[in-house]
Amino acid sequence: MALLGLGACTVPARHERASLDRPPPASPTPQLQGAPNFRDLGGYQTEDGRRVKPGMLFRSDQLDRLTDADLAAMEGLHLAYVVDLRTESERAREPDRLPRGAKPLILDVSADADGSLGGDMRKAQAEITAGRGVELLEAANRDFVSLPSAQAAYRALVALVADPATGPLVYHCTAGKDRTGWASAVLLSILGVPRERIYYDYLASNAYLAQKNAGILASLKASGAPIDPANLEPVLGVRRAYLDSAFAEVDRVYGTMDAYFREGLGLSDAQIETIRSKYLER
Repeated sequence: MALLGLGACTVPARHERASLDRPPPASPTPQLQGAPNFRDLGGYQTEDGRRVKPGMLFRSDQLDRLTDADLAAMEGLHLAYVVDLRTESERAREPDRLPRGAKPLILDVSADADGSLGGDMRKAQAEITAGRGVELLEAANRDFVSLPSAQAAYRALVALVADPATGPLVYHCTAGKDRTGWASAVLLSILGVPRERIYYDYLASNAYLAQKNAGILASLKASGAPIDPANLEPVLGVRRAYLDSAFAEVDRVYGTMDAYFREGLGLSDAQIETIRSKYLER
């Protein structure tokens, strides 16, 4: 199966994901037919040798296509929240199917965007048609750090995660790779997971979305739409350079990730310690 938008890194298939010191989760994560990029954030080793607990934090792509079997599998995870990072138009067009017992929480990352990912889609489509998809995604990742709506959304997400009373949750956008990708990078960074493992998790979306993206490209070719599939491909996947842009924006605005946690996301030392004690195995 071809992988799309890999950039400089190669991501293994699902059954080969035990590399980078990541064992399989203690309880197998369900593979959802309607959400191929649904996965557990657990299992990664931190700088101090601990591991992220499985069964607590899940990331996903859109949930409107879940089958009844998918919903039954998700109910077995006892999710307390489904956090939707998408725009109003995305939610209206493709509303979530929610497992029983899970509360919906809307945190619109791109509400303030203009011409970037999740903003004016006519402008975004013009950029993609012109072959500027890479630049579009790099700009979007900078927005995830500096855009007011993004700051508010990620601040609310980490505050929810830091609440001792919060149970397992899933957060998602449409493809589960960009807005969700930065959310995962932030959470793994707070937990002390090394940067290369964070990139590994980020780039894994290319493998999980490969079949779905191949279908999108095939449909585009068959439709005769005035978009060169080669121009769409960089937007369907993720590249190391996209996440580089977000981390570079953190460095530019805040200087360090630690300062971003506190100044950008409003986390206190006590909240950071709560997150680490709650989501790391001892």
